[in-house]
Amino acid sequence: MADTIVLNVHIEAKEGRQEDLARELQALVAPTRLEIGCLTYELHRDPEDERKFMFYEQFEDQQALDAHLAAPYFKRFVDYREQDDPVLGQTVTRWNKLI
Repeated sequence: MADTIVLNVHIEAKEGRQEDLARELQALVAPTRLEIGCLTYELHRDPEDERKFMFYEQFEDQQALDAHLAAPYFKRFVDYREQDDPVLGQTVTRWNKLI
């Protein structure tokens, strides 16, 4: 388990785009949870600011994370963002398990 990768992804939607973004983020959850090597994939929404979302993700190792990033539904999400990005800002923090 020492190779486990934890990601904490904070995403803020542009004003008026939060529901569109919420729909697209929610579409990632079910297929990602079925991936080999995905341990946890949870989407959260800030109860005080509906434009803010947070993913808490755990993958067995870098290979599992790479497979996730190469999955067709994730690539579709990247394409969606490239067309008319609803995201105002995003921060990804990567964590490795110590013990």
